Amino acid sequence: KKNKRVLLINENYSYDQFYNDTIFYFNFFKKYLRKKDVIAVSLNYSKDYLNIIFAAQKNGNIVTFINPNAPKSEKEFLIKNSKSKLFISKDKLFKSKFKILNNLCIYFFSDNFNSKIKKNDVFIIYTSGTTSRPKGVILTIDSISSNINAISQDLKFKNKDSTIIFSPPHYAMAYSQILTCMLNQMSFILISSGFKFPGSILDKIIMHKINVINLSISSFRILYPIIKKKKTLLKNIRLIMSGGMQMTKENIYEYKKIFNKATIVNFYGCTENSPRISHFHVDLKKLKEHKNIIPVGKTLKGVKINIIRRNENDKFGKIFISGTSLMRDYLLENNELKKKFKNNWFNTGDIGYIDKNQNIFLMGREDDSFRVGHEKLCPEEIEPIIKKNLKLKSDVIVGKLKNKILDWEPVLVTSRSDYKKNRKSLKNLKKNLNNYLVNYKIPSRVIALDNMPKTLYGKIDRKKINEIIQKKKI
Repeated sequence: KKNKRVLLINENYSYDQFYNDTIFYFNFFKKYLRKKDVIAVSLNYSKDYLNIIFAAQKNGNIVTFINPNAPKSEKEFLIKNSKSKLFISKDKLFKSKFKILNNLCIYFFSDNFNSKIKKNDVFIIYTSGTTSRPKGVILTIDSISSNINAISQDLKFKNKDSTIIFSPPHYAMAYSQILTCMLNQMSFILISSGFKFPGSILDKIIMHKINVINLSISSFRILYPIIKKKKTLLKNIRLIMSGGMQMTKENIYEYKKIFNKATIVNFYGCTENSPRISHFHVDLKKLKEHKNIIPVGKTLKGVKINIIRRNENDKFGKIFISGTSLMRDYLLENNELKKKFKNNWFNTGDIGYIDKNQNIFLMGREDDSFRVGHEKLCPEEIEPIIKKNLKLKSDVIVGKLKNKILDWEPVLVTSRSDYKKNRKSLKNLKKNLNNYLVNYKIPSRVIALDNMPKTLYGKIDRKKINEIIQKKKI
């Protein structure tokens, strides 16, 4: 109540102001909602976004996040699926009864009540995963508390630390960063536009002396040319966290050119685990121990991991996790629940292995791997090797083409610009990759695309790429 420390840096918004505004929303929810009612929030980052999350928790309500940019039909589906009692948005979308509160439209769906919700449930985070319809991941106060405490202990945050958050506001990574910051009384800046305006983000980092950044490899690639142009060394940064993409030695050295004083942490996680699973603290002196791919480290406190191999001789297998950070259930279509547990172990859908130092290595998604004859090939394992040794600049993807004898054969997909510059080396793949990859892992041919297809979440759409490969009938 009496904490004058700044919460939102660029708005000079303090923790005590946040408390008072949260009480305002709490009183509103108390008047109109029962405990365990669901609130659907479709907002970009703002003070109200923060207030609503905490007011809902204080009133015993559950929050589900909906992408503000999603089409109306998707919003309707998620409201119906979660059985949200209230829907909060900036826009006038529905003909249902609504109130205007702090310039927000608050819609009432009086018939909605989710009987599947339990007392300790806090969030329903929708994720598409590998299915066409979103699944609601039900997270509890216990799972989230376990995870943000484990993150805080491992990274040793201080109340003097400050950060900038640009993960989409409906992602699990958004609430995780916010709650971890607030647990440690840190200050932060919220950015709703993602990385559309990287120059503006860089200016804020410099102006407010931000010292902690969650910066994926793709975000770094967008920021790097601007930093290079300004000839700016970001000496204030003490910690860089990166996840979501496979990290290589080359990536580490690129980060270090700009953030020369920063500790780099490569992390791994999934929405179902609230969301972080493991951290790897990069030690430059020990980089030689790793061939090229950087591990995602050891599990955080409260998380257990198990690798299930198909055969004893397989180097890698399916990654299963267990522990105190796991979701309670999936909320599926028609308000059904479905656990994805086997003896309390959750199948992440990823494949990897654990080395002698107990570090986890990710090889890719189980859905993306395929068999070449009797061998199993993981595209994400070989893509960095191909990119490095053929000196390609843009992203490379290894897809699959149906083969009558081998079942599948690997195909390399690259940008047209890279193809034009490296035509010779790409035409002689076997010769140029023979010293780096075993024969079955070397792509049989190359496809050049003007643009790599992307998913709604900005990731390269491997499914679409494989469809393109089949249609080309090469």
